[in-house]
Formats: sequence, structure tokens, C-alpha cells
Amino acid sequence: MLVQDKSSDIAVLRTMGASRGAVMRVFLIAGMIIGCVGTVIGSLIGVLFCANVENIGRGLSSLSATSGFNSTLNFLSNMPVKLDLWQIIGVAVMALTLTFLATLYPSWRAASLDPVEALRDS
Repeated sequence: MLVQDKSSDIAVLRTMGASRGAVMRVFLIAGMIIGCVGTVIGSLIGVLFCANVENIGRGLSSLSATSGFNSTLNFLSNMPVKLDLWQIIGVAVMALTLTFLATLYPSWRAASLDPVEALRDS
């Protein structure tokens, strides 16, 4: 979506002498920044949620006036949570790798955009 929204800006950059590689780098960097921020925020929220799942369950139970973990129905008296640093790092690395791979095609498409066509269409 960013490539479509910025097609006229890409065309102006290309007509001013920006190479295809420079345009591709701009979109790779933009995509990776978005991915890194999302990965960090998601990891922090996930770790905070897992660390406080019992408190969250008790809070929801008090709000709804019901038992959060009914042990007669699901055989659990509490939610079992184990935080493993290597799993968190593995998921974060996988998210960043997928972000990079998902950013490659749009950045390549932005770099191969014909400036004349982009300026004419906008």
C-alpha cells in the first residue's frame, strides 16, 4: 500500500536521479522499521500478558462475577504459563525474517516503477 500511495513521490525521486537500488533501500528500511517496532511492541505485550495472566484472570473474574478457571469443566485451577527466553527470541527472529521477506517484493516493485507512467497516472 505504501508503494501505491507514494508512486508519484517515487517517480519524482527517480527523475531526479535516484537509482533503483536507492529506492529499494528506502522501502526496505521503512518496512523493516515497521516490522521491528511491531515485533518489539508485540513481544513486550506478550511477555507482560504471560507474566500477569493470573492477575488478569482474577481481574476478569471479579468484573464478571464468575470463576475464571472452573476446575470442574477444564481440569485447570490456574493457567499454566512458562516463559522461555529462547522461544521468545526465536519468535522475534522469525517475525523479523518474515518482515524482511514480506518487504522484498513491494520494495522491488517500487524500484522497478516507471517514472513516466507513475507521473502520468497521478
